[in-house]
Amino acid sequence: MSNRLLVAALAIATLIMIVVLAPMSLLTARLARTEAFGAAGVSGAVWHGRLKDVTLAGAPIGTWKGGLNPLALVMGQVRLGLKHDKAGSDQRATLLLSGRDKGVERLSLRTSADLAPLGLPLTGDVALRDVSAVFRNGRCARAGGENRLRLIGDGPLRGAVLSGVAVCRADTWTTTLSGRAAGADLTLSGRMQGDGRYQLEMSAATTDPDLIQGLVASGFVRDATGVRRSVDGRLIAASVK
Repeated sequence: MSNRLLVAALAIATLIMIVVLAPMSLLTARLARTEAFGAAGVSGAVWHGRLKDVTLAGAPIGTWKGGLNPLALVMGQVRLGLKHDKAGSDQRATLLLSGRDKGVERLSLRTSADLAPLGLPLTGDVALRDVSAVFRNGRCARAGGENRLRLIGDGPLRGAVLSGVAVCRADTWTTTLSGRAAGADLTLSGRMQGDGRYQLEMSAATTDPDLIQGLVASGFVRDATGVRRSVDGRLIAASVK
Protein backbone atom coordinates (compact mmCIF):
# COMPACT_ATOMS: atom_id res chain seq x y z
CA MET A 1 0.00 0.00 0.00
CA SER A 2 1.35 3.43 -0.96
CA ASN A 3 1.89 6.12 1.63
CA ARG A 4 -0.94 8.16 0.08
CA LEU A 5 -3.43 5.30 0.39
CA LEU A 6 -2.27 4.61 3.94
CA VAL A 7 -2.80 8.23 4.95
CA ALA A 8 -6.25 8.22 3.33
CA ALA A 9 -7.20 4.97 5.12
CA LEU A 10 -6.04 6.35 8.47
CA ALA A 11 -7.98 9.58 7.89
CA ILE A 12 -11.17 7.66 7.08
CA ALA A 13 -10.70 5.36 10.09
CA THR A 14 -10.13 8.37 12.34
CA LEU A 15 -13.27 10.06 11.00
CA ILE A 16 -15.33 6.92 11.59
CA MET A 17 -14.03 6.62 15.15
CA ILE A 18 -14.84 10.27 15.84
CA VAL A 19 -18.41 9.81 14.59
CA VAL A 20 -18.91 6.50 16.40
CA LEU A 21 -17.50 7.73 19.71
CA ALA A 22 -18.83 11.30 19.60
CA PRO A 23 -20.51 12.12 22.93
CA MET A 24 -24.25 12.74 23.20
CA SER A 25 -23.41 16.10 24.81
CA LEU A 26 -22.27 17.25 21.36
CA LEU A 27 -25.89 17.09 20.18
CA THR A 28 -27.43 18.60 23.30
CA ALA A 29 -25.04 21.56 23.54
CA ARG A 30 -27.25 23.72 21.31
CA LEU A 31 -30.39 22.72 23.22
CA ALA A 32 -28.71 23.63 26.49
CA ARG A 33 -28.39 27.24 25.30
CA THR A 34 -32.16 27.61 24.95
CA GLU A 35 -34.71 28.63 27.57
CA ALA A 36 -36.79 25.52 26.93
CA PHE A 37 -34.37 22.68 27.69
CA GLY A 38 -32.25 21.56 30.60
CA ALA A 39 -30.63 18.35 31.82
CA ALA A 40 -28.75 17.45 34.99
CA GLY A 41 -26.37 15.25 33.01
CA VAL A 42 -25.73 13.82 29.56
CA SER A 43 -23.84 10.56 29.01
CA GLY A 44 -23.09 8.03 26.31
CA ALA A 45 -22.43 8.42 22.59
CA VAL A 46 -24.56 10.03 19.90
CA TRP A 47 -25.81 6.58 18.85
CA HIS A 48 -26.89 5.52 22.31
CA GLY A 49 -26.96 8.17 25.01
CA ARG A 50 -28.84 9.17 28.13
CA LEU A 51 -30.20 12.52 29.32
CA LYS A 52 -30.70 12.61 33.08
CA ASP A 53 -33.42 14.63 34.85
CA VAL A 54 -34.55 16.61 31.81
CA THR A 55 -36.61 19.79 32.16
CA LEU A 56 -38.80 21.23 29.42
CA ALA A 57 -39.84 24.86 29.86
CA GLY A 58 -38.98 24.42 33.54
CA ALA A 59 -41.09 21.26 33.99
CA PRO A 60 -39.26 18.08 35.08
CA ILE A 61 -39.94 15.27 32.58
CA GLY A 62 -37.59 12.56 33.87
CA THR A 63 -34.67 10.74 32.28
CA TRP A 64 -34.61 9.97 28.55
CA LYS A 65 -32.47 7.80 26.28
CA GLY A 66 -31.93 7.80 22.54
CA GLY A 67 -29.62 8.30 19.62
CA LEU A 68 -29.11 9.47 16.06
CA ASN A 69 -30.98 8.04 13.09
CA PRO A 70 -28.15 6.84 10.79
CA LEU A 71 -30.29 6.74 7.63
CA ALA A 72 -31.38 10.36 8.14
CA LEU A 73 -27.73 11.30 8.71
CA VAL A 74 -26.82 9.91 5.28
CA MET A 75 -29.56 12.16 3.85
CA GLY A 76 -28.07 15.22 5.55
CA GLN A 77 -30.61 15.41 8.39
CA VAL A 78 -29.61 15.18 12.06
CA ARG A 79 -32.54 13.40 13.74
CA LEU A 80 -32.31 12.51 17.42
CA GLY A 81 -34.84 9.95 18.56
CA LEU A 82 -35.65 10.02 22.29
CA LYS A 83 -37.71 7.78 24.53
CA HIS A 84 -38.54 8.07 28.20
CA ASP A 85 -36.21 5.86 30.23
CA LYS A 86 -38.97 3.93 31.96
CA ALA A 87 -40.22 0.46 31.12
CA GLY A 88 -43.63 0.53 29.44
CA SER A 89 -43.64 4.30 28.89
CA ASP A 90 -45.00 5.59 25.57
CA GLN A 91 -43.40 9.02 26.01
CA ARG A 92 -41.14 9.81 23.06
CA ALA A 93 -39.98 12.49 20.62
CA THR A 94 -37.85 12.99 17.54
CA LEU A 95 -35.76 16.17 17.47
CA LEU A 96 -34.74 17.58 14.09
CA LEU A 97 -31.51 19.37 14.96
CA SER A 98 -29.98 20.13 11.58
CA GLY A 99 -30.82 19.94 7.90
CA ARG A 100 -33.65 21.32 5.80
CA ASP A 101 -36.23 20.86 8.58
CA LYS A 102 -35.86 21.77 12.26
CA GLY A 103 -38.13 21.22 15.21
CA VAL A 104 -39.81 18.26 16.90
CA GLU A 105 -41.89 15.37 15.57
CA ARG A 106 -44.33 13.00 17.30
CA LEU A 107 -43.82 14.31 20.81
CA SER A 108 -45.84 12.30 23.31
CA LEU A 109 -45.48 13.53 26.87
CA ARG A 110 -47.30 13.74 30.18
CA THR A 111 -46.12 16.15 32.86
CA SER A 112 -47.13 18.83 35.32
CA ALA A 113 -46.25 22.32 34.17
CA ASP A 114 -46.02 25.77 35.70
CA LEU A 115 -46.74 28.35 33.00
CA ALA A 116 -45.62 31.26 35.20
CA PRO A 117 -42.05 31.25 33.77
CA LEU A 118 -43.63 31.65 30.32
CA GLY A 119 -45.73 34.57 31.55
CA LEU A 120 -49.09 33.01 32.48
CA PRO A 121 -50.10 32.57 36.15
CA LEU A 122 -51.36 29.02 35.59
CA THR A 123 -50.32 25.51 36.59
CA GLY A 124 -51.64 22.28 35.16
CA ASP A 125 -51.19 18.71 34.04
CA VAL A 126 -50.17 18.56 30.38
CA ALA A 127 -50.76 15.64 28.02
CA LEU A 128 -49.33 15.79 24.48
CA ARG A 129 -49.89 13.07 21.91
CA ASP A 130 -47.99 12.91 18.61
CA VAL A 131 -47.39 16.67 18.59
CA SER A 132 -45.23 17.99 15.75
CA ALA A 133 -43.75 21.45 15.22
CA VAL A 134 -41.47 21.42 12.19
CA PHE A 135 -40.07 24.55 10.53
CA ARG A 136 -38.43 25.00 7.15
CA ASN A 137 -36.64 28.26 6.36
CA GLY A 138 -38.22 29.72 9.49
CA ARG A 139 -41.76 28.87 8.40
CA CYS A 140 -44.11 26.28 9.87
CA ALA A 141 -43.93 23.27 7.54
CA ARG A 142 -45.70 20.56 9.58
CA ALA A 143 -47.91 20.66 12.63
CA GLY A 144 -50.23 18.21 14.29
CA GLY A 145 -51.06 16.26 17.40
CA GLU A 146 -53.38 16.63 20.35
CA ASN A 147 -52.79 18.95 23.32
CA ARG A 148 -54.60 18.70 26.65
CA LEU A 149 -54.25 20.84 29.77
CA ARG A 150 -55.99 20.28 33.11
CA LEU A 151 -55.63 23.31 35.35
CA ILE A 152 -54.60 22.66 38.94
CA GLY A 153 -53.49 24.81 41.86
CA ASP A 154 -55.49 27.26 43.95
CA GLY A 155 -56.72 29.61 41.21
CA PRO A 156 -60.36 30.22 40.28
CA LEU A 157 -60.01 28.04 37.14
CA ARG A 158 -58.91 24.95 39.05
CA GLY A 159 -60.24 21.72 37.53
CA ALA A 160 -60.92 23.13 34.05
CA VAL A 161 -59.83 20.94 31.13
CA LEU A 162 -58.76 22.50 27.82
CA SER A 163 -57.91 20.60 24.64
CA GLY A 164 -57.11 21.22 20.99
CA VAL A 165 -54.86 20.37 18.05
CA ALA A 166 -51.87 22.06 16.42
CA VAL A 167 -51.87 23.45 12.86
CA CYS A 168 -49.71 25.61 10.60
CA ARG A 169 -51.39 28.96 10.03
CA ALA A 170 -49.77 31.77 8.03
CA ASP A 171 -46.28 30.22 8.48
CA THR A 172 -46.83 30.08 12.25
CA TRP A 173 -47.24 27.00 14.43
CA THR A 174 -50.57 27.49 16.20
CA THR A 175 -52.62 25.60 18.75
CA THR A 176 -55.93 26.63 20.33
CA LEU A 177 -57.15 24.85 23.45
CA SER A 178 -60.77 25.30 24.53
CA GLY A 179 -62.68 24.30 27.61
CA ARG A 180 -65.05 25.45 30.34
CA ALA A 181 -64.82 26.44 33.97
CA ALA A 182 -67.78 27.26 36.18
CA GLY A 183 -69.49 30.12 34.40
CA ALA A 184 -66.77 30.72 31.79
CA ASP A 185 -65.69 29.66 28.31
CA LEU A 186 -61.90 29.32 28.28
CA THR A 187 -59.47 29.61 25.37
CA LEU A 188 -55.71 29.20 25.49
CA SER A 189 -53.96 30.09 22.23
CA GLY A 190 -50.30 29.43 21.54
CA ARG A 191 -48.30 30.62 18.54
CA MET A 192 -44.64 29.91 17.80
CA GLN A 193 -42.28 31.17 15.10
CA GLY A 194 -39.33 29.33 13.60
CA ASP A 195 -36.86 31.57 15.47
CA GLY A 196 -38.26 30.52 18.85
CA ARG A 197 -40.51 33.51 19.50
CA TYR A 198 -43.85 32.60 21.06
CA GLN A 199 -47.10 34.22 22.12
CA LEU A 200 -49.55 32.82 24.66
CA GLU A 201 -53.02 34.22 25.24
CA MET A 202 -55.53 33.02 27.81
CA SER A 203 -59.09 34.35 27.75
CA ALA A 204 -62.15 33.67 29.86
CA ALA A 205 -65.52 34.74 28.47
CA THR A 206 -67.70 35.27 31.53
CA THR A 207 -70.01 37.70 33.30
CA ASP A 208 -69.40 36.21 36.75
CA PRO A 209 -68.13 39.15 38.83
CA ASP A 210 -66.38 36.95 41.39
CA LEU A 211 -64.53 34.99 38.72
CA ILE A 212 -63.55 38.20 36.93
CA GLN A 213 -62.29 39.72 40.16
CA GLY A 214 -60.26 36.62 40.99
CA LEU A 215 -58.63 36.51 37.57
CA VAL A 216 -57.90 40.25 37.53
CA ALA A 217 -56.21 39.80 40.90
CA SER A 218 -53.91 37.19 39.33
CA GLY A 219 -52.83 39.42 36.45
CA PHE A 220 -55.61 39.24 33.85
CA VAL A 221 -57.21 42.37 32.38
CA ARG A 222 -60.84 43.14 31.63
CA ASP A 223 -62.11 43.08 28.07
CA ALA A 224 -65.47 43.14 26.28
CA THR A 225 -66.24 39.47 26.96
CA GLY A 226 -64.58 38.90 30.33
CA VAL A 227 -60.84 38.82 30.95
CA ARG A 228 -57.67 37.90 29.07
CA ARG A 229 -53.92 37.89 29.38
CA SER A 230 -51.33 37.84 26.58
CA VAL A 231 -47.58 37.29 26.88
CA ASP A 232 -44.72 37.20 24.40
CA GLY A 233 -41.36 35.55 24.82
CA ARG A 234 -38.60 33.55 23.19
CA LEU A 235 -37.71 29.92 23.85
CA ILE A 236 -34.48 30.17 21.84
CA ALA A 237 -32.02 32.98 22.34
CA ALA A 238 -31.61 35.22 19.29
CA SER A 239 -27.90 34.33 19.04
CA VAL A 240 -28.57 30.58 18.86
CA LYS A 241 -28.82 29.31 15.27
